[in-house]
Amino acid sequence: MWYWLEPRTWIQKIMGWGTFVVCLLFFPFAVMINLGLSFFRSIVPSKYRIVKDKVIIVTGASSGIGQCIAMEYAKKGAKLVLAARRKEKLEEVRQACLDNGARDASICPTDVSNPEACENLIKFTVDTYGRLDVLVNNAGSADICAFEEYEDTKKFRKTVEVDFWGNILTTRYALEHLRRTRGQIVVTCSIAAVVPYPKQSFYNASKAALLNFYDTLRVEPIGQSVAITIALPGFIVSELTSNGPKGHIPRWWPMMKTEDCAKKIVDAALANNRWALVPFWYSFNVLFRVFAPELLEVPPRMFLLGKPPNKGVKLMSESVLGKDNSHKAFQSLKAFAE
Repeated sequence: MWYWLEPRTWIQKIMGWGTFVVCLLFFPFAVMINLGLSFFRSIVPSKYRIVKDKVIIVTGASSGIGQCIAMEYAKKGAKLVLAARRKEKLEEVRQACLDNGARDASICPTDVSNPEACENLIKFTVDTYGRLDVLVNNAGSADICAFEEYEDTKKFRKTVEVDFWGNILTTRYALEHLRRTRGQIVVTCSIAAVVPYPKQSFYNASKAALLNFYDTLRVEPIGQSVAITIALPGFIVSELTSNGPKGHIPRWWPMMKTEDCAKKIVDAALANNRWALVPFWYSFNVLFRVFAPELLEVPPRMFLLGKPPNKGVKLMSESVLGKDNSHKAFQSLKAFAE
């Protein structure tokens, strides 16, 4: 009880609320300043827009967004190092990049979950071209499964090793070379970093870790010498999404073409933008995450799991329709999504 009477306690409370009010009042000006800086960056020539002859690594380049990102850089005359596990697919992408304008293109079969393979990728690049200008960390995997359905830890550990550690390891080994060229890191993260999408808990967690990791790097000394662009794509037509189980993505959900997504990501990197929400209308997820997180959980529960959004709705539905009919009604929403 005496704790509440201590002067220090009241001073801390007043300072805390005072800080909150000041930040709240400053927020509109901060938004306008940020928009102004973004516009300024978009019109001022940037060294990141000059791609010709730059050495660029693209991981996960054998298919999907990674393949299309490689093609975008190829059209601009880059020298590419294509990395992924499937050598045959990399050969096909390499030839396509050369046909579309790449000054040179090499392949380096790499499993980014293996630290030695990540180190070898950077060494191969520097030995071949003598420098590294841009590291595109795109490699990723997704295992669609509810957390309680995992029988052992090996399966979900693989997801974390690829989606999180694969990025961190390549960044660590590339750091000194990127600092030397004052280069850039482009990260294919995911809107899953801020959205609690069901049955991909470890994928979501890995992407959230990536987002915070690279945001933190911007504050640390590396952020003064190496530019970082983080892409947060939503559902894209790609090999990763097409291999998922039926109903994991609602059939009526708007999907962006892989080529369009890759172009948006590369455009954001060339403009040295901090983030790229692709497509932009996915920004509503960020607003809901901050101001109405409970509502963000409603659609996936209803349309993907076929469950009531909360206990209140469940009790009301069961009291009106009956337990069996209520269950059937929500299951029909799931069937509609499939």
